Order: sequence, then C-alpha cells, then structure tokens
Amino acid sequence: MRSAVTNEAGVYTLPNLPTGPYRLEVSLSGFQAYARTGLELQVNDNPVINVTLPLGEITETITVEARTPIVETRTPGVSEVIESQRIVDLPLNGRNPTDLIAIIPTAVQQGSSSSRSFQGTMGGQAFSVGGGQGSSVAYVLDGAMHNNPYDNLNLPFPFPDALQEFRASTSTLTAQNGMHSGAAVNANTKAGTNRWHGNLFEFFRNHAFNATNPFAARNPDGTRKDDGLNRNQYGGTFGGPIQTDRMFFFVGYQGTNTRQTSSDNLAFVPTAQMLAGDFTAFASAACNSGTPITLRAPFVGNVTNPANFNPIALAIASRLPTSTDPCGAIRYERPVKQDETQWVGRVDYQWSDRQLLFARYIATTQKAEPPFTTSGNLLTTTQGGRDNLGQSLTFGSNLIVSSQTVNSFRVAANRTAIHRTHKGFFSAPSLGVNTFSYLPDYMLMSVQGGFNIGGGTENQSVFDTNAFQVTDDLTVVRGTHEIAFGGSIGFWTSYSSAHVRSPGVFSFARAATLGTNSGMGDFLTGQLNSFTQTAPNFLDMSQRYVGLYAQDTWRASPKVTLTYGVRWEPFLPQTLRNDAIYNFDVNKFLTNQISTVFVNAPAGFTYPGDPGFQGKTGMSRKWTTFAPRVGLAWDPRGDGRTSIRSSYGMAYDFVNGQFHINTAIAPPWGSQTVINRPPGGLNDPYAGQPGGNPFPKTFDQNAQFVRAGSFLVIDPDLTPPRMHSWNVVFQQQIGADWGASGTYLGSYSEHLWNPNAINPAVFGGQCSTNGAAPVNCASTTGNTNNRRTLTVQNPAQGQFIGGMDIFTDVATQTYHAMVLSLQRRAGRGISASTNYTLSSCEGLPTQVGGTPNVASGYTNPADPDLDYGNCNSLRRHSFNLSASAQTAQFSRPALRMALSDWRLSGILRSASGSRFSVTSGLDRAFNGQNGQRASSVAGQDPYGDRSSTSNYLNPAAFAQPASGTFGDTKRNAYEGPGRTTVDLSLVRLFSVFGTRRMEVRAEAFNVMNTFVRNNPGSNLNQTATFGRITGAGDPRIMQFAVKFEF
Repeated sequence: MRSAVTNEAGVYTLPNLPTGPYRLEVSLSGFQAYARTGLELQVNDNPVINVTLPLGEITETITVEARTPIVETRTPGVSEVIESQRIVDLPLNGRNPTDLIAIIPTAVQQGSSSSRSFQGTMGGQAFSVGGGQGSSVAYVLDGAMHNNPYDNLNLPFPFPDALQEFRASTSTLTAQNGMHSGAAVNANTKAGTNRWHGNLFEFFRNHAFNATNPFAARNPDGTRKDDGLNRNQYGGTFGGPIQTDRMFFFVGYQGTNTRQTSSDNLAFVPTAQMLAGDFTAFASAACNSGTPITLRAPFVGNVTNPANFNPIALAIASRLPTSTDPCGAIRYERPVKQDETQWVGRVDYQWSDRQLLFARYIATTQKAEPPFTTSGNLLTTTQGGRDNLGQSLTFGSNLIVSSQTVNSFRVAANRTAIHRTHKGFFSAPSLGVNTFSYLPDYMLMSVQGGFNIGGGTENQSVFDTNAFQVTDDLTVVRGTHEIAFGGSIGFWTSYSSAHVRSPGVFSFARAATLGTNSGMGDFLTGQLNSFTQTAPNFLDMSQRYVGLYAQDTWRASPKVTLTYGVRWEPFLPQTLRNDAIYNFDVNKFLTNQISTVFVNAPAGFTYPGDPGFQGKTGMSRKWTTFAPRVGLAWDPRGDGRTSIRSSYGMAYDFVNGQFHINTAIAPPWGSQTVINRPPGGLNDPYAGQPGGNPFPKTFDQNAQFVRAGSFLVIDPDLTPPRMHSWNVVFQQQIGADWGASGTYLGSYSEHLWNPNAINPAVFGGQCSTNGAAPVNCASTTGNTNNRRTLTVQNPAQGQFIGGMDIFTDVATQTYHAMVLSLQRRAGRGISASTNYTLSSCEGLPTQVGGTPNVASGYTNPADPDLDYGNCNSLRRHSFNLSASAQTAQFSRPALRMALSDWRLSGILRSASGSRFSVTSGLDRAFNGQNGQRASSVAGQDPYGDRSSTSNYLNPAAFAQPASGTFGDTKRNAYEGPGRTTVDLSLVRLFSVFGTRRMEVRAEAFNVMNTFVRNNPGSNLNQTATFGRITGAGDPRIMQFAVKFEF
C-alpha cells in the first residue's frame, strides 16, 4: 500500500508504482470519501487521475468503477504497451515476444542478429524506430540493461508465458532513458504471488499441414517439395508463495526442437555440357536475363577445349551436386537440426512495508548442427553450426524512503558465449593449392553467378561478451514537481577469435576486361579475380559507460504539465586490450616518420606506446555530451480525455562492441593480403608476390609488414552519433474504451560513422611496382594496388599500404512521419489496436550497427554525397492491425457448449517494399571501392513487370558506367515488392477441475498463403539473376497447441 498527501493545489503524486491492479482511496475531513477500482497500471505508466470530493461525512464513501485513462496527459514521447494478454493471445511465429515490436508505429524490422551473436527463435532483432538506426534501441528488463553490447541488439527475452508486458517508446524520451537514441523497450518478467499459479504447454508444427515454398525444388512428379518441418515447443511456468505476503517465486522453462529440410536454396553449378567445354547454353540470353554474353579466351564462340580447364577446379567441380538445367541452376536441400532451451527464475522478497527486493535469472541455449554433417552436399557448407549460451542476472531494490521519495536500485550482469562450429571437408592445400590454411579442413570460395563453398562467418569461431551495470533512480515529489535524478554505470568486455578469411578466400568474378567474362568460366580455367587472406581475427575489447540525468515533471496547472531535463553521457571510447588499434597521419607518412613500437610499419602509423597516442583507444574522450529534453502536455478540458502534447529531445549513441573486429586484420596482426588477378591463379595465388606467402604469421615488435596490407584507421577526434527528435501528438478518448491519436514526429541523426577510403586507386594515373618510381600505366583491376594514392606519392612506404579506410562522422539522416492510431483496450472480450504510418527518410549510409570492412564505405571517397539517398529502413507506407475477440457466455447449456469460450486473435501487417540499389558489380571507377552503382539508360522504365518474378527490373534500363566514372543511379532508389500477411489464432477454452483451464489452439501464419516476394537480383554483373526474384518469405505455416493453466 502506498499513500500521499496532496499539496495546497490539490495535486498528488505516487511515483514508481509496480505494475498491476490498484484501488485508489481519497479522504478528507468534511468531505465524502472516494474509492476507485478497476485501475490497472502498465509498465512505465504515469496516469493522471483527478478526484473531486463532495461535501459530506467521511463515513460516506463514493465508489467508482473506472479503468485507467487511455489518453496520456503527462509524459512526452510516443509509446505503446503490449500487455500480458496480448503477448500470449496473439499468434507469434517462434514465440519470441520481440516480434511484436514490429506492429508498433514507425517500427521497421531491419533483420536479426548475426552469426557472431545470439540467434535462434529467441535471438536478437534489429528494429529501426522513429528513424533511428537498427541498433539504437535500448532494451530494459526489470529495470536493468538487456542489450547485448556486442551488437547492441536485445538479449533473449523471456518466452511469452514468463513475460508480464513491455512498453516501446520513441521520439524525445525523458532524461531517465539513455544508452541508445532511437527508442526504448521496457519490459517486466512475471512474478510469484500469494496464489499458486502456472501452466504447461506444447506447441507443435508439422510439414503435412503447411503450404510449400514457391521456390522449393520439385519432386519427380513436378510438385514442390515440402520442407519436412517438425517443430515442438514445450514447457511451463510455476509460481507462488515461499512465505505468505513476504517471499514469492516464479520459474519457467521452454524447450524448442526443430527439424527441417528447406529446398528453396539456389545455386548455379557446372553442367555436363560446360565440363565438356561447351558454354553456349550457359552464355545464352535465356540464362542471362535476356542479354547473351560472349566469353573471352580461351573460349572461342563460347566453346573451349576441356584441356584448358584447371585440374584443381575440376576436382572441386566433381564434388558438387549435378544439375540437368541448361543454365546449371539447382535448388538444393539444407537440413536444420536445432535444439533450444530457456530457463527463467525470479524471487521477490518484501523486506518491509517500504522495501521490495528481487532477483531474476534467465539462461537461453541454442545448439544447431552444421547442415553438411547430414547432407554431404558441398553447397551446404555455407551454413555452420551453433553452440550458444546467453545469460542475464539482475538484482533489484525498490525502496519507499518516505511518502514523497522513492528509490530504485538495480545491479545487472549479462553474458553471451557464442560458439560457431563447422563440419570439415577439405582445404585448399589438401587439393594441391600452394597456400597455407589456418583451418586444415575448410575452404572459402565464391564464384560470381555460380556457387559458394564455405562461409567466412560460418566456421569455427568464438565470441564471448560480459556486461555489468549498476543503476540508481531517485524520485522526489515537492509540491507540483516530481523531480527525478540518478544514473547508470556500465562496463563490458568482448573477446573473439574468428576465421573469417584465415583459410584464404578464392574469388572468381566477371571482370570488365580481364578473364573469360564469366565467373564460372574463370573458375574452370583457374583464373582468380582476387585472393584474400588474413590471420585469424582477434578482438579483445572493453568499454565503460556513464550516464547521469536530472528531470522535473511539473504540474504547472490542472491542465498543463511540463517535463524537462538533461542527460549527460560522456563518450568513453572502446579500449583494445591487445593494442590492435592505430592512427594514421598523412603528413607523417610524407615525411617518413616511423613508429617506435613497430619499427617495420609504414610511415605515418602510430600505435599504443608511441608518443602522442591516446591510451589503447586511439581516440579522445568527449565530456561535453549533454542531451537536453523538454516536453509539454495540455489537457484542454481538464477531464483526461483529450491531450495535445509536443516535445523535443537530443540523445547520444555509441557503436557496438564488434565495430573494431576488422581493425586487427591489418599488419602486423592479421596482415590481410589482397591480391587482384594473381598471376599464379588458383594453383599458386602468391606466385610473383615479393616475399612469397607470408602465412603463417609471427607477431612481435620486429614483425614484417606485408605489401599492400589492409587497414581500418580510427580518427582520434570522432564525435559520437546523436539524434535530435521532435513530435506533436493529439489524443482523444472515445467512449469508455476507445482511443484515437494523430502524430507527427521527426528526427535528425548526425555524426553517424562510416568508413571512407584515404588510399583509393586513381584511374588514368601512374603505377608504382614494388617501391619503384611511378610510371604511366593503363588502369585495370589487376594493378589496383599499384595505382593507389599513397603508393604513387611515396613508393618506398606506400607499397605496404593497400586498401585503407578511416572512420568518419559526416553522415546524417532525416526522418519525417505521420502516424494515425486507433485502439480499443481489452474489455468485454474484445481488444484491438491499429496504426498507419506514412514516412520519409533520406541521408548518407552508415555502419554504426555493423562491422565495417575495408572498401565498404563511400563509393567516391572525394564526394560522400554521391551516396545520398533513401535510408535502408524506409518503408513509405505501413499498416498494422492486431485484434482479439472472445465469444460471450451463453446461458443455455447447449449454446454455451457450442459457442462460448472461443477466441479469435490475429495480426495483419502491410507495408511498402524495402529499398535497394542497382549495383554495377564491377569496379568501373577503378578506385578499389565496392558497392558502385549502375548507370541509367534514358527513356527506359527501370521496372519491368512488377507483378512477376522473372523481370521485376528492366535490364535495358541500366548500363555499366564508362571506365573511370560512377553510375548515375541513386542509392536505394528502387522499391522492392510490398508485403501483406495475416496471422490468425483460433482458441477454444475449457474449464477443467473447477477453476483450472485448458486451451486448445490452432494458428496459421500467413493464413492467406500470400506470395511474399523477396527483392529482385540487383547486381548488373550477375546476369543470370539480375531483375529476377529467386526467393520468398514463408508460405502458410500451421501450428497447433495445448495449454493447461492452473
């Protein structure tokens, strides 16, 4: 029970109340007492409830049955609560509660966690909310941090039956919210009570009830193969008192076993005709989106003598599956064998009437077998296995210091232990290639327009991250002011060891002037387009976090509430504990100033230990990062049924823990070597390289630096990313249970990080070979490193520097959105929520949430604005509807048995297509940068038949840019197919054993079996798939369940 005394203006505040049902009682001598029931507080709820006391005796009581107001008349920002009933009632594909974030206004799903983080059905999800980045959502569970700092996505949330509710908020949050700039998701786990309660459940899927993927392989009779899906999700919860009224417990378990064999995976392999030297069918218009190709020597008329084929390539081809398709297309099966578990436990202890203590622990596991283990198909080696563990532990205290002062304290420890595995097959050296592999049973190969073997992010690797946080929040009520201040201190470490390129990456690709003009032709003739190799990637990173805030919520009048505050989050850059960080100064390079730490490093580089280098971060700290926030809420009638709110706020962000994972690919650690068009080809990629094969590498102060090494340089004076956001919101309650709102919100993100090349190759310039004086040369992709800026400026030192990018903070993005919402809260068996968003988002690309690679930044280093375009997260139109309806209780037994206790729940999602660029697939600018775009052809519609899968794009509308130029098409200029899906859940409830209940459920995801098309192929150089749609989302999937509740 909590109490408070009103001030002279009649204002009262009860801050930081736990979620749950409440009864409000108000009394004053000389007036009738007031009691209000039916109040239900949700997570982070701050309703305003005005009370009028009539004259009378205090023994007289007016009792009102009224629910919590729908309209927000106090707090700034835009938010929505997904309460417990919706979490368990709505159909969830995978039973991951974070999937419901996608139905919140302005939320756009941007994918999920990578193989370096926690995956599976409970894995992390990337959402752009309110124009923020996909990694800029702050997750808070039970008042404590629940982000994985390695990728800044969420840690596994409790499964639906163990989660109480969550609130997603965006656009000018209060100063109490921090760490990330885009949005905040606050959630609570379920807790025990004085009543014993729990459930048991089983959710089951089987392929026999599902539709087949429209791109699945065909059976001999011509029908599509099903995926053999068999999945079981089972478990239960149990909670109750340990000591009545004082100590309670809650535990839960969910297991998930998945067995599946998808057959919609597409590759192109050499056919018998091709292996006989005849490429006429493969090069025809029918196999190349209507544009035939002509292969160069040793092909004549697209035919060659098989004696020209490379023996090692033929040995690899003999291990590939065969195809009878003239183009070599093959749809192959990829088996899935995955087992997952999650344990949830919580204990609450009412230490006294003033203090509640609790402890909560979650452990989630994921184990998946590499598909090659059972398939034996070399094409399935692109997917590895998993042996992952995620843990989260939180201790909390809620203390009522006085009727006007409340304190909340949290200590959290989170951990992810990610272990990628693979099933061995062969390595390049075992086939006779003259290289060294750090993995003796693994190979990495990419054939453009053909197939891949192995996966650099799918082989044997470990990624361990540990995070700790202490948070304290104090709320004090003084008159009409509710003052809050507090802060958070965090510390996390991440260690990883990966083999992304350590086996060597053999790349065969169609080149403009070199090779056979076909990736497949280059493969069979052994002509490598590029060869890349590094030592294993090692990351040993730590970072500290500090966030302090103060805010005031001032009830300026009965109708006006002002909220204002400031948050201070100093930028404390990541520390590379293995010293794998470095700066570069072009002036030091030109004056031949050498590091004292690594004496063989090229001029211009400095490392930890060099004079002037900043610790082990290479960056300066930023102490003036204050983020003000202000909001106004106006209740024009004073009845709590209408509100007009507006607010502005600034928030800072920081890059994730994996941001520097590729920094250490540079010499002398990883010593990444990139050889374009190696003269030794597939047999001997290092032939002709000064010093030969540098691997395996030894590392010490006197380590030799490889020629044309790759570097990702940190700018010591980068500014942390920040976001300005603002909004205007109109809300109106309609009747007792309906609420409508119209919102405009906008944001401007600045100082977004993205790499930019500082050593690009120059088209039409000079070349320097092995440190010799520059001479005039023709520009080819084979001499890219010889034409680089620093190589020509200072050949003796520049020969050791190949691709080199520096992180910049010049990117910005601007977002505007109109949101219309209508909501009916749960009551009389019906609940519904719907919203429509019309938005725009433009700006420069950013890799704040990724792992940048060399040459992955701006396509034109001299003009980043060339990459200005639509944001990756843009979905112009978005509509969401979620609803649930339960039939009434009929009085007649026959009607009650037939028609009562049925519940129908569903989610409808409809959105415009995602944006994509049309890329050239070639280095037409001859500057060494990836991602260059195609040129447009005047008078041609870029789209073909947008309802088809074979020509969504018009190939005639695009052309390769002229040599030494950039294409004129814009980044993300084109829109993919829109998506509309409906998920339904039909439930029949049965009362058993008195108060106990059994639930029988049938669910259908994509119940209409809508053809959810992926984006078309958009690489102009991959003629076999350009403009074609070759994949789709899930067809209709059925799920059945039984749940017993007590």
